[in-house]
Amino acid sequence: MIDNIWEKFSFTENKQKSALDYLNDLKSGLTEQSAGELTLETEAVNAIWDGNANRIAAVYKLFVVAPKLGNFRRKILSVAEYGETGRFPVDIINHFEDNFKYDNISEPGFMTKVNEILSNPIVKNSIENLFQQSREYNK
Repeated sequence: MIDNIWEKFSFTENKQKSALDYLNDLKSGLTEQSAGELTLETEAVNAIWDGNANRIAAVYKLFVVAPKLGNFRRKILSVAEYGETGRFPVDIINHFEDNFKYDNISEPGFMTKVNEILSNPIVKNSIENLFQQSREYNK
């Protein structure tokens, strides 16, 4: 007798949030807070993530975008999600700190780390400067 292979699958309606879902949740807040001067954009790509061992990963990139400045965009961070570990833990690179990498970030700690990166004075100043440039362009 052959086992029913489908019994080993989980077909629930409960979708586990990915890092990309959490990043996308940030979009409306920036657009609203900056009165549309700035937006957030996410990009998802498959890649080989360099580390101690090259690993196949889904990489999510977060950009701040100034639509009125020809859609100029600045990459803030990248997140690597690995197939062999599921949605979490993930690795995060902060592109404002010489590609500083945070390893093995759990789901409960993910948004804390993202908020920490966004609150970093270098990142914060860059976003505020982009906002001011966008506002000046309209005058």
